[in-house]
Amino acid sequence: MNPIVTLYVGEARVEFHVHQDTICRLPFFQAALLGSFKESSEQTINMPEDDPSHISALVEFMYTGNYTYTYDPDGVQLYHNLASPVGDLVEGLFHVGVYTTASKYGCEELVEIATKHFQVVVGELDCINALRLWKTAYSDGIQFPGRIKGFGQYRSREGLVAWVKELYDNHREEMEKTISDLPMLSSDLLRITTGDSY
Repeated sequence: MNPIVTLYVGEARVEFHVHQDTICRLPFFQAALLGSFKESSEQTINMPEDDPSHISALVEFMYTGNYTYTYDPDGVQLYHNLASPVGDLVEGLFHVGVYTTASKYGCEELVEIATKHFQVVVGELDCINALRLWKTAYSDGIQFPGRIKGFGQYRSREGLVAWVKELYDNHREEMEKTISDLPMLSSDLLRITTGDSY
């Protein structure tokens, strides 16, 4: 018998019904549902701090091996406080959220897939919106050391230098604020630009 587990996600307590053996492939859920916690007897888990759209992606991945981008305009929060983000930027933010959720629950395969989706989106953005997406990712504690070199316009040291130069030429104030606010992002970009390894 394979019991159904109910996940209550976010402040609105959105319900997800998943098979126990599917969700228990992840260590967090295995410990909660197969251990001596109350979740084990009730077959429910409360996840008030998680975003339902990101948990939806996690659940979809557990069943299918991939996930679908879903646009939720009410759930969009931008680090740089743009009032009207471009569509690709919003999609990039979704993949950042999926990456964070996958990392939180130890789903390494989903981390890799979210990174690939992020790669595609950031590679299609113009310079300033690519920077804004990186800022959001880094402000959420996400870093892609080493991997950034494979992303679109950063495929070569020269490509990254040109990207940074264009940002300084056309968006100096925002670039300087980025350096001030997110020294780790600045440090990673500098390392790649100068050819240092991670």
